[in-house]
Amino acid sequence: MSDYDIDRVKTGIPGLDELIEGGFPRGDTILIAGKAGTGKSILATQFIYKGAIEYDEPGVFVTLEEPPHLIKRNMLRFGMDLEALVKEGKISIVDLSPSKEITPVTIGEYPSFDLSGLQAIIMNHIKKVGAKRVVLDTLSIMAYKFRSRDILREEFFKLTAMITRTGCTLLLTSEIPANAQSLGVFDIEAFLASGVIVLYNEKISDTSRSRSIEVLKLRGSKHSSRIHSMRITDEGIRVWPGEISPGH
Repeated sequence: MSDYDIDRVKTGIPGLDELIEGGFPRGDTILIAGKAGTGKSILATQFIYKGAIEYDEPGVFVTLEEPPHLIKRNMLRFGMDLEALVKEGKISIVDLSPSKEITPVTIGEYPSFDLSGLQAIIMNHIKKVGAKRVVLDTLSIMAYKFRSRDILREEFFKLTAMITRTGCTLLLTSEIPANAQSLGVFDIEAFLASGVIVLYNEKISDTSRSRSIEVLKLRGSKHSSRIHSMRITDEGIRVWPGEISPGH
């Protein structure tokens, strides 16, 4: 590999790698943004599952929203058995969802806080499974707890830097609020990420909607600048590189 070659991480999303020169740059932070119901969590979970199954890359999935039992149940619909991978030590699911009775870090009680406790937990799980991939799903919930944009940037930067310094490729999901113009709660996530991918689920008629995906930026990569069709199939998310979305 020459100095100009970038080590690529296969996404595990059929069709997506063709849009981004073969995969995400290893060790980068990638933001997966979209409104509710666009498939962000499915894509991120598929990235972790396929990494462990197909590319021998263990992963850590940190859930701040949906409890693990629901994530596991939903992914079984696509033939992805997360529980089996947890038992085999190939992935680890860190439960920081609101439904957890005893949360290992305090998130909801204070208007501002540091993420040192969360960093320690994630780093422990990375070491435990020898992770190469990490997902934080979703940062939007955590971002609401900060009053200061400056503190938010600083804390998120420290968290993402600590994870990627291990060599892990990090996916962040963020929900775009309805009618919002930014890519996240405070548009901080896009500032942190070297890559931004946006998912859409647009109404194109009274009886149909169109799912699509756009690579908004990916540093160090020649990526497609078009919006491509995307579907949630029986086997998970699939992208059609040669098919331009009719909704755009």
